[in-house]
Amino acid sequence: MTQEVYVDGIGNISIQGPVVTLSLVRSTQGNKSDTNKDEEVLKLTMTGQNLVRMTNILSNTLKRLAERNKNNPNDQSDLPDKKSNKSSNSTKKNKTVN
Repeated sequence: MTQEVYVDGIGNISIQGPVVTLSLVRSTQGNKSDTNKDEEVLKLTMTGQNLVRMTNILSNTLKRLAERNKNNPNDQSDLPDKKSNKSSNSTKKNKTVN
């Protein structure tokens, strides 16, 4: 089974030749200024070509979400239910976006 890692953003981007490394971080919760530091939870390394491909897929996904929300601003029936079973989620994961 694949491990899920929750992230809040990108902490650092490193480029060395054709290889790009993204440091994905989680923001810590709290009121103190010294506890509001980002914690690196994952380093994702890929080629620049794969980064461009992934960026295009994410961009197309955002466009489709924006179109769906513009057409049905109050209808959220297409959003996955948190209590739904994994078989219905695996069907949605197999669809291509681009």
